[in-house]
Amino acid sequence: MLRKLAVSIATLIALSHSQVVQAEAWFEVEVYVFERQSQSSEQWPDAPNKTKTDNAIDLISPAIAQAITPIPSASAPCTLVFDADANSHCAETLNGTSTSEPMPAAPASVEYRYPPVIPSEISSAQISYPTANGNPVLLTRSQSQFGSIINSISRERGTRSLLHMAWQQPMRGKSGSVPIRLFAGKDFSGSYHFDGRKIIKQAQAEPMTNADGTPMLAPAVSPVWELDGTLNIYLSHYLYIETALHLRKEGRKLMPAVPSDAADTSATLTAPKVMTPFLMSVPLEQNRRVKSEEIHYLDHPEMGMVIQIRKMAQPSAMQNNQNAESIQTVGQY
Repeated sequence: MLRKLAVSIATLIALSHSQVVQAEAWFEVEVYVFERQSQSSEQWPDAPNKTKTDNAIDLISPAIAQAITPIPSASAPCTLVFDADANSHCAETLNGTSTSEPMPAAPASVEYRYPPVIPSEISSAQISYPTANGNPVLLTRSQSQFGSIINSISRERGTRSLLHMAWQQPMRGKSGSVPIRLFAGKDFSGSYHFDGRKIIKQAQAEPMTNADGTPMLAPAVSPVWELDGTLNIYLSHYLYIETALHLRKEGRKLMPAVPSDAADTSATLTAPKVMTPFLMSVPLEQNRRVKSEEIHYLDHPEMGMVIQIRKMAQPSAMQNNQNAESIQTVGQY
């Protein structure tokens, strides 16, 4: 009898421990990114590395952009991504000039129309609650905790806020983790190509039309955000954060004195070089082990990131509290 009781108690303890471990899978994340005006002489890469953001979770677009009605496409959908090749792909698709082989019909994807400058404060308009095995949830401004930190940094000379947001997300191992897309600031796509070259304004040409006489759609242009990239957080005995961010800054670079869009490669090679406007790319790429509840600072000559990962009530417990509140409210009537 005592043996059976001991086994039962041990089983209950094991189950309880398993539930506690599972309950620690969700954390709350708060991030603040700011630009620092510096006189650094460090040389940055000529062109930004392509950061893969197509599989990242985007919490910003639904909060600040206007969703465009999706249209099913017979080829790969055009999406506004941090990709130098996205412009030509979308142009071919929208103009109906793609020469690639037909592909199976793809599901419609949501596209967004963005403002020319994204506000630095990103938050949800109302409180939302996560669900077990659900997606990350953007928090409201009242749920953030970096107010005093932001005020302190903003008072420092030469700093400018780029992005502040907080969200709740499940934490998984590295292989199962999904990065969060971070982007902010100005859209430079009207003045610069993704690779940093200045866009040469062409003379206004006659509008092009399709065979049926209807106006031809203009090529879709992917935004070139001032700050863009991903933040990946995962568990591997400890918490780890991986940043793959790029800050775009206007500057000047010694380049051939020919239009950057010129097709004649020989002319480009032989032309004398002059100082030309160029969109620099400053990388912030780090991998760091962190502790929950602690406030961590990622330093950089041109920018800084403050991040905190906090423990939170788990979705199952939050759901139970909501159900209890709903029953209590119904009982009052």
